Amino acid sequence: MTAPHPIPARPGGEVAPTGATVAVAPAGDRTLDGTGAVPLVVTVTAVVVTRGRTRFLDATLDALALQERAADEVVVVDVGASESAAHPDLRLGGARFVAASGVRSLGEAVDRAQEVVGVPETGWLWILHDDSAPEPDALSRLLRAVEHSSAVAVAGCKQRRWPVAADGTPAPDASMLIEVGSTVSPLGRRMTGIDDTEIDQGQHDAREDVLAVGLAGALVRAHVWAELGGTDPELGPFGDGLDLCRRARLAGHRVVVVPDAVVKHAQASLLGLRGRGALAPDLEASRYARRRSQLYLRLVDTPLPLLPFVWLATLLWAPTPRRAGWWPAAGARRRAPGRRSA
Repeated sequence: MTAPHPIPARPGGEVAPTGATVAVAPAGDRTLDGTGAVPLVVTVTAVVVTRGRTRFLDATLDALALQERAADEVVVVDVGASESAAHPDLRLGGARFVAASGVRSLGEAVDRAQEVVGVPETGWLWILHDDSAPEPDALSRLLRAVEHSSAVAVAGCKQRRWPVAADGTPAPDASMLIEVGSTVSPLGRRMTGIDDTEIDQGQHDAREDVLAVGLAGALVRAHVWAELGGTDPELGPFGDGLDLCRRARLAGHRVVVVPDAVVKHAQASLLGLRGRGALAPDLEASRYARRRSQLYLRLVDTPLPLLPFVWLATLLWAPTPRRAGWWPAAGARRRAPGRRSA
């Protein structure tokens, strides 16, 4: 484990992204002006969402502390804790800890963080899972990619696999790709265009505008997050990024991937690595949740006239008949880009 690195909260200044001139405004706001246009005040609130003290959390916070361009605010939201004393030895530095027991989704955790910090409309939310460690230049590269375009609402990182060592701790090597943006098949299946054992050699670095990006390491405009209602709580950890990005595009915004901004992602929920004693990856642990999210997304994206036919097909493949019965109604409610189901 690396030595503790304090995480600054609203520092007075830092190294600017290449090609940008930074003027530090009162209260720590950033002004990026690399074009000679009217300066745009930019603030970044990093939100790290965890469920308890996982084996990845300390390494993720260390990676966040080493950023070349520090976030203005860092909030750690624990959806499994009812009080801040749950982690008395957690190295928070200048970050805030929010105990959010009962929160059921990533989106609700981010909303809880915003309630505590008060993110301005012109600000950005930098969303990180507890098992997603950004490279030191990740945030500065994300900001460099979005600072000249007001149309970009979501900017995602290139995700590399963060392997787990035999003793269950995160391993340093991370050269295999997970995703560089994603799209969907005609039948609604999420597709990354990347093989399971594909090594990152820059072969996908020409991608820019994409249908969707993974939310681990994603930069999202705060006002767009509010307009869209955040993520859909019915999706859980699978498909929430695809749904949010698709609604952002339907609302007229751009979604981009920034291949030179890299985050290591252990995919602990996907591989069943969150339980105590879970050392070896196990895809079967998440099969039900993944299949449920896939069917739900398919219904959400189905035109209303076709819903009865899709519903009949869903009865054959849904995790349970009860779920299949109410999903079409939920899908119909969610057709509006800015609507989030209850």
